[in-house]
Order: sequence, then C-alpha cells, then structure tokens
Amino acid sequence: MAFKISARTILQLGAELISSDAVALYELIKNSIDARSRNGVSITFAIVIRESDYSQAIALAEKPGTDAQRVESVRAALLNAVLATAPEENLRRFRAAINKPANLEDLLKAAKDAYRACNTITVSDTGEGMTLEDLSDIYLSIGTTSRAKHVKRAQERGETISPYLGEKGVGRLSVMRLGRKVRIETGTEHDKRINLLEIDWQLFEEAYDKPASSVIIEPTVDGPKAKGEQFTRIIISDLRSSWSVAALEKIAATQIARMLDPFSWDGRRFPIRLSFNGQEIEKMRTVSGDLLSQSHARCIGKFSVDKEGIPSLKIEMESSLYEGPKTLQQFDRTDLYSMAGLKDLGLPPTVLSRLGEFSFDLYWFNRQRLRALPNVGDRNEVRLLVNAWAGICLFRDGYRVLPYGDEGDDWLELDRKALASGGYKLNTKQIIGRVRIGRLQNPQLVDQTNRQGLTETPEKVALAGILHDVIERWWRAYLTEATRAQKSAAAADYDSHKEVSTVDSLERRAKTSLRSIQREFTGDTSLLQEVTDAFLEIKDAHARAVAHIETVENQKERLTQLAGIGLMTEVVAHELARATEDTLKTLKSVPSRSLDASTSAALKTLSQQVGVIKKRLAALEPLSVPARQRRSLQDIAQIVAYVLDGHSAQFKRHKVNVVNHVASGQTIKAFVSEGNVVQILENLINNSIYWLDVWREEHPHVVPEIHVDMLENPPRLRYWDNGPGIPPPRVNVVFEAFFSTRPDSETRRKGLGLYIARESAEMLGGSLSLVDEGAIRDGRYNIFELELKEGR
Repeated sequence: MAFKISARTILQLGAELISSDAVALYELIKNSIDARSRNGVSITFAIVIRESDYSQAIALAEKPGTDAQRVESVRAALLNAVLATAPEENLRRFRAAINKPANLEDLLKAAKDAYRACNTITVSDTGEGMTLEDLSDIYLSIGTTSRAKHVKRAQERGETISPYLGEKGVGRLSVMRLGRKVRIETGTEHDKRINLLEIDWQLFEEAYDKPASSVIIEPTVDGPKAKGEQFTRIIISDLRSSWSVAALEKIAATQIARMLDPFSWDGRRFPIRLSFNGQEIEKMRTVSGDLLSQSHARCIGKFSVDKEGIPSLKIEMESSLYEGPKTLQQFDRTDLYSMAGLKDLGLPPTVLSRLGEFSFDLYWFNRQRLRALPNVGDRNEVRLLVNAWAGICLFRDGYRVLPYGDEGDDWLELDRKALASGGYKLNTKQIIGRVRIGRLQNPQLVDQTNRQGLTETPEKVALAGILHDVIERWWRAYLTEATRAQKSAAAADYDSHKEVSTVDSLERRAKTSLRSIQREFTGDTSLLQEVTDAFLEIKDAHARAVAHIETVENQKERLTQLAGIGLMTEVVAHELARATEDTLKTLKSVPSRSLDASTSAALKTLSQQVGVIKKRLAALEPLSVPARQRRSLQDIAQIVAYVLDGHSAQFKRHKVNVVNHVASGQTIKAFVSEGNVVQILENLINNSIYWLDVWREEHPHVVPEIHVDMLENPPRLRYWDNGPGIPPPRVNVVFEAFFSTRPDSETRRKGLGLYIARESAEMLGGSLSLVDEGAIRDGRYNIFELELKEGR
C-alpha cells in the first residue's frame, strides 16, 4: 500500500505553502534566476477587468427583476468596469463575448469564460527552458529533489556558491496562487519545437475528494521553435486577485525591489521588469553607497568557523557622533556560546560550528539629523529612502529570505527592547541592514516550506541570538558611551530603591512556591516561616547597609558601595527564591504514595539552603556595621574563609571544587575595610560560577575549580579559576562600567561587577588586575591579583 493523495490536497498545498501574491511572484522570479535567464525576467499583467469588479457585476444576477432586466444590468456593469488601459486585443475579445449572449445563463457563462481568458499574468525569461521530459518528470512532481541533489553535490565538492536558490520543488504552486489556469510554453536550445503544458486547477476543485491522479495532465509538443532559442513563458489566467497599478506598485516597492541584495554594487543585478497594461512599474530606488556612507553609525561584522570548527566573531563600529577611532571587538567560542543564548536553552556549543559563516552590515540613522545628500536628494527624499529600506534583511546567496526586513517584522526583537529603553533607540525603523548567509556555507539555515522565515533550528536560534546581542549590547553601548568618563558617571544613576523592588519581586516568587508547598505539606511549618523571615532579614540588612553607606562623604566611594550592596542583595535574594522553587519542583515530581518520606527529604534540603542563605547574609553585615567599614589591620585569610563558606551550597550545586591555599592558622594582615574585601570576593565568585558553567558545556570532562592564594610583602590575594579566562584585548575593558559579554538574562547589574571590584580595591589604596597570561589557559588571563596595603 502507499499514500493516496486527493485532489484537494494539491489545492491545500498551494494555499498554505504560498502565503501571498507577493511570495508567488517572488518564487516565479527565483525560478527564472535558477534557469539562468540571460536577460532577466519580464512579468506582464494584461488586465481587462479587476476580479472584484467582475464579482460585483456577476452578483447583480441575483437581484430582483425580470430575466431581461438582469441581463442588461449584469452586461452594463461588466462593460462599465473594464479598464481604460486594457490591452486592445483583450478588450475587444471581452466586449464581443459580453455583448453576444441574449439570456442570463449564457451571459454568465460567457462572462466567466471571458474573465478567464482575457486577464493574464505572463512570466517570460530566456533561461535554459524545459524539455518535454522535464515538464513530465520534474515540473509535474511536487517536492521533486532534482535541484536538491545538485545543491548537495556542490556542498560535497566544497563549493561556496549554490547552483540554485530554490530546491524544495514547491515553487510551481505559485501559479496556482495567482490563477486557476496556466499555460507553459518552453524549449531548450536543442528542442526543435515548443513544449507545452496546460493545467486547469479548477479540475482539481471539481475532483476534490477523488485521487489527484484522476486529473490527467499531459505535456505536449506545440509549434516550431527558432534554432538555438531557449525560453520559458508562463501564462497565468482566471486570476484570483484584484490587480491594479497601485497593488502591483506596492509589491514592487516592498518585495521585488528588496529581493536582491541592495548593498552589492559590484556586478550586474538580475533585471526584473514589471508592467501593467503596457505601463512600466517603477521599483523603489535601490539603496546606494552615497546614502550609507552618510549614516550616523555603522556596525560591520563577520562570523567565521576555522578548519577545526572553532567559531569566532569580529565586529567593527564607528560613528560620526563619536569623537574617537573605530572600535574593534573580537569574540571567541566561549563568548559566542553565551551571546547566542545557547547556555540558557541547554544547547551544546557545537551548534556554533554547525551554524557556518555569515556576515552583516548595519547602518544607523538618527532621524533628527537627516539632511540633503549629493546624488541622493533633498532631506525629504533622504527620509523617504531611509523609511523605505529600514529593517534588517536576511540574504541568502544575494537574495532575500522572506519575511525578514518587512515592515513590522522584528525577527531580532529590537523594537520591544527599544520601546523600553532610553538613549539611542536601535529599532528596525532606524537601521538599514543586511545579514548574509549562503546555502552551502549555512546548510542548517533552511527556509520554512511556506516561505515564512527560517525553520526553527538551534542554528537559527544562535544566528538571531548573536545578532541581537551585538546590536543590543555592543553597538548600543558604543553609541551611548562617548568616553570612559561618561561610563563612570553613569554609575551616578544608581537608585537604591531598584534593589528593594527586585527583592520584592523575588519574595513574591518565593511566597507563591511556599503556598503551593503548604497545600501538600501538613507537618511542622516553622521551616516555611524561616524562608519568609529570611526575606525580611535580607531587606533589613540591605536597608541598614544603604543607610550607613549614604553617610559616606566621598561621592565616588558612596556610589560604588551602593551599587555593590545592591548587586550582593539581588544575588542572595535570587538564591533563596531559587531554592524555594526547586523544593516545589521536587515535591511535584514525587508520586503521591511516597509523598511523606520525599517531602521530608525535600524540605530538609530547603532547610540547609536557608542556613546557607543566612551565612550569605553575614557577608552583608560588614557593609552595614560602621565599625567594619572603617579601615584597620584585618586578617584577610579570615575574611576569605567566611566568604567562601557562605558560598558552599552554591559551589556544591554547580559542582565546583574550591581550594583555599591559605594554611590553617595562617594570618595575613592588611590595612582594609572588611566590607570592601567582601565586595571584591563576591563579584569574583559570581563571575567564576557563570563562566565555569559555560566552560563545562564546551568541555564536559573538565572539573571546575576555584583557587585562592595569599602572598605577603606586600599582602596580595590571588584568585583564579580554570574556566575560559579573558583574552588579552579585554584585560582593561573588563573593568569598565557596564562591560559584559554575558546575555541580558544573566547580567543583573549589566557589567558592574568587576568595575565595583576594582573601584573597591582602589578605595583601599590597593589594586585589582589580571596577571600571568597563559598560566592556566594558553593566550588567556585567568588570575586576578588583589594587592593591598600593609599599613596606613
């Protein structure tokens, strides 16, 4: 037995896979490109009467009145609705058909036949053409793999340019979308006669539940063809849509003009000619180098994968609004794994290698600064051109992947972010951009069959994630931070009330979980009360710390400490909320028959977590007790020990081995305030936990480790982990405010951690720096050295 396909299935395929008239025309143009047409493609609309006017006239046959009255009413409506620009021969045939019938039945039949015959869309090219066998074996085989096989062979040969744009074998359904009838005239250079294929899709509507094979379609041979001539002419009739100059102009401007990569000024563009009843349809002006060279900022990038499958990304940013040189950034596999959001989704780093190479060019225009440009036009023309081309299009082998870049399309989720942020709004209406991929370079980035974007694959997620991160994090930061001084001054925007709001949100999450736990647990509720009380302690400790820090006279020191206490408060509250939610998940996964025993175990774990959280709260105390904020000779080893102990549960959960190399009983003194040292260690630990998780995803065999060493003369603390480390170009920039390569979901303070740590070290009269390149990872910095003062 085999599947039997009904006639209606063919109709449904055409309706669902070709989603619009614009997509249908797009697919037919792609077919001409794949046929290697020597002089482009011509699409000619010959319209006598619009479909809507025809339907409205036919509807008059249902109006009250005598048969003669209805005949004249329908006839008059049809003749009055003909277009003045209609082709003369088509118009003559239509009028003759409508004027001949004497009764209503004959008139309606004549009108239907005339509408089907006299309104056409003709797609012509001088491509390779099709043989009789091609029409029978390939064109009539929906989903044929003929082109896919060529693409696969090109890929196996290591070629970089795909031999075909399309390969799914469904493009021929485009003619069904446009009209119910098609006549295909074609021939190769070796054919002596024209090969002909006619399809009436209305026969499939009539057959409907019968097998598709019951509708017999046979290609035939027609009249003679000139020697050496090759061509394909597709004549579509019985049109489904109401066509007009305005409707075609809109498709030409929004889809056809943007079909080809507008940034490619080298080489001849594939000619696409559109006409409506003899009137040439002008396509939108292509974007030019003159316009892009006057953009207010640009971001150019290239994602590469070397022979070993190691990915990397380089981006270059510059702006006429920024009084500085071009900014270059480089990202390695570890950076990209985080930027792409793969870690959050539990996807492996190998996705990046399978993604393949791609590049992008993004140009930003400040609408308030637009002006007249030579070779472009006055200010209004410049504005219209920017509006027309705004959006980030995706081009495969030089041709656009729909619908990316269309008006309203936000495939990189930029508009949602822009609406919620201040400063430079990097939304799709201000950016003209392209992303370039290739069928052979990016085999995992394939179109959905319905031509509505890329199929949702891990590689597509990685592509969108990387581009979003580059624009939202790096390019935005470049535009909004004119100097490092401005970056540091931005810390003055700190608002201590934000931490209270964040902790309140986390507390609500925990209480929701607690309520669910209480419904399942009828025992001692004192532990659940402890969780509630712990949040009160967190907020109380934060309030006391803020109250004390705000008395600090030095503004820079005050702001740094406030930001630091906020960061630590959020982390501690987040840990407690997570522990409560994890307990609830455990309880929900337990079968009801064993609930009592398992509940006890789950709640015991939560009890241990609450105990650890209270230890973490102790880390906030040095920031709220005035005596511990004053500098004095302190035992650094002791501070290190209790901070590490407060993170013990977190280390266990993330399977991190911690080695404190300070010998038992060893004392190392330094002139410090305890609170500053705590802040430095907290930020270093939080960074390590994140990047060790990322590194383990790439290297599952590695056992994550954190090491702490103490050195004397002068007193120094060396902190390092065996994670990915930091590349040399970032040795200084990682300490700048708001710098981070972590995704937004992981960056609570948006890159303030190491900035706070270094500022805290400098407040102590010491320093925090990266040292010993290559000591842990080749070509990377893994070791932070905190140098402190021995005395006043």
